[in-house]
Amino acid sequence: MHFKEDVGPGTSFGSIRICVADQHRVDNLVESFDNLSADLYRIGKILYEPETGDLRDDLFDLLSLPGKTIIVDRVTIDHRLRGHGLGVYLSGLALDYLSHGAGVIALFPGPVERDSQTGYEQACANLGRAWSRIGFEPYNDGTWILDPGLTTLNDTLHRERERLQHHRWNVTFCAEERGPWPHSAISAITMPKSAPHPMPLPPVSRKPSAIRQDAISAASDDKA
Repeated sequence: MHFKEDVGPGTSFGSIRICVADQHRVDNLVESFDNLSADLYRIGKILYEPETGDLRDDLFDLLSLPGKTIIVDRVTIDHRLRGHGLGVYLSGLALDYLSHGAGVIALFPGPVERDSQTGYEQACANLGRAWSRIGFEPYNDGTWILDPGLTTLNDTLHRERERLQHHRWNVTFCAEERGPWPHSAISAITMPKSAPHPMPLPPVSRKPSAIRQDAISAASDDKA
């Protein structure tokens, strides 16, 4: 998740870590998840039988088609961009791209960082509601699932795009001297009260500067 830069790598404002697993390529998926991370293991043993590595019978009965398993392991986004569903929308774009041949997509909607003013259970409930906007439903023990055979991600993402079309952020970049390529860091993000024009912004001529400002719209470009 990067802002586009004229030269060199873009400035990161978040990250998405997704695991795509095929139970026919390993002896036991749950054991494989355990070797990767505790979070993947937690979700894996809810979806699969730990002893055999087979998909649980009740989950198999819920799914429209067999296939690979996709797990959303971790999503982070700059705290100044949180609270608008931008991370869910961008994750949905990635899942839509990866979902061909998938039987189930799963995640545990837990906060990466704890908010002192919001309890853990309430934070999980809030995140669950956010993920439900692109089709996720509660399955078992805090894990939520999406059946790509029943839910068309393209349709839900279209609704999210419409919801986000009036969201606009002003982002201030500050130049950094790191290595041979020019880099920049995000020094400030503000959300103006006025809604953006519904059409994409025209290209802007950029001049070298220690500090520059750009306005970005979450709905202006699918590839952003």
